[in-house]
Amino acid sequence: MTKIYTQQDRWLFTDANAAVDQLIDIYQTNVSYLKEHYIAFCNGHDFPEKIRACYPEIRFDLKQLTQIDHKLSYGFFENIGHYSTSITQPQLFRQYLYEQISKIMANHHIQVEIGVSSLEIPIKFVENYDHIPIQNLTQERLSKLDRTFTNIDMTKIDDGIADGSYTISSNSQPLCLFNALRVDLALQRLEHYTGCSFKDFQNFIILTNYPFHIDYFARFSVHNLGILTDDTIPKSHIAYQQFITPNLSLKVGDEAITNDALNTCLLQMNSEYQMPACHLTADNHQGITIVNIGVGPSNAKTITDCLAVLRPHCWLMVGHCAGLDSRMNIGDMILANSFERKDFLLDHYVPLAKPIPILSEIQTALQKAYIQVRALQHHPCSPKDMRTGTVLTVADRNWEWETSETIRSALQSSTSIAVDMESATIATNGYRFRIPYGVLLSVSDKPLHNQPKLPRSARHFYNQSRAEHILTAIFAFEIMMENSDSLHSRKLRRTVGEVAFR
Repeated sequence: MTKIYTQQDRWLFTDANAAVDQLIDIYQTNVSYLKEHYIAFCNGHDFPEKIRACYPEIRFDLKQLTQIDHKLSYGFFENIGHYSTSITQPQLFRQYLYEQISKIMANHHIQVEIGVSSLEIPIKFVENYDHIPIQNLTQERLSKLDRTFTNIDMTKIDDGIADGSYTISSNSQPLCLFNALRVDLALQRLEHYTGCSFKDFQNFIILTNYPFHIDYFARFSVHNLGILTDDTIPKSHIAYQQFITPNLSLKVGDEAITNDALNTCLLQMNSEYQMPACHLTADNHQGITIVNIGVGPSNAKTITDCLAVLRPHCWLMVGHCAGLDSRMNIGDMILANSFERKDFLLDHYVPLAKPIPILSEIQTALQKAYIQVRALQHHPCSPKDMRTGTVLTVADRNWEWETSETIRSALQSSTSIAVDMESATIATNGYRFRIPYGVLLSVSDKPLHNQPKLPRSARHFYNQSRAEHILTAIFAFEIMMENSDSLHSRKLRRTVGEVAFR
């Protein structure tokens, strides 16, 4: 049988790379141990004791405070003490873990301790668990399964650290926002909703409501991989490597794909998954992912709750909105610089009294990208051509069906220039989970000025706006890629009780 690492196994490192290697070895060894015993169980073998294996753990012991650069937003401790976290999928997070461990070691001149946590790995979170055949097991054997292996303990999965509601232990304080169980559950749900392996997600994420945004993103991707030629799509300077969907994977050098084949793939993807995703990959996950999250604040919260564990550099909402100002035109771009929250989903976690700050680095990148896109379309413009203002997010799609008096009363004291159903939710969850965020909307209708969204006008607007909208998001991300670390502003970090990891 495979060996297993236990809590007695611990190592001190001065080299962050070696520390991450040890995390990977512990995780892979303990998962292999569980797999081996699980297969034996499925083949009829019984064990005298329960089969357990635990997640690896990172631990720092800070005995003396050092002078830290006050401009840092993460990578340091506020107080002396013990800091630790359980880790899952360390190979997936290798670059992230290396960066976080390196910063702490450099800032405090301390070693990192790598060992085994007390948190048990549930058998259902073991990779390929669903692929191991259990259909031949009797009901008696199935009931014995949970007594033989660790099941998922939902009482140990919460967002108390992120929300600041956790109880500080005298033994150890948290290093990061999520424990290994919370991460594993979110990764599983990402695969369920999007149809894609969590290993394919990139560090820059577009969130949209529309399949045609995914379609244009797909064409941009395969064009830039040299697999489909479309002279209407610009060439990128980024060395992208692959285009991945739930049912298709293409890379540079592959045989050209036809429009019909790509359309069939996208149609199948959009019909099979609740929130289908596509990925344009680059080195170290520095590419772009797009997810069609559907409509409404509940979907927006659900997917960002899960995406947050990947610690992306930015997520960006690209959607449509109702314009409230009579001077607006259909198709005008709205760059949100504040939010009026009437989605009612996150009020318990982030009270309405807390401001949701705007990140200047993302705003600037979006404005520069918009100018680039307009220049390509031979419509030169300036940043002023992109309207900035407050976006009101509501939970009711038919908000405009209230009486005129009710709407006027609600908006009379508001400075909102647009209404949508996802933006404030996505921004608030970004603030909550310390993920840089942005919102780029396009005015699709003006219901208060007798221009509601109707089928014919909507289709015309969609055809006119999709390229400009998605290209602006892509170009903005490509600008951000040049210095992604600058996105992680102190605006998103607590001044008291913040974790050290980004």
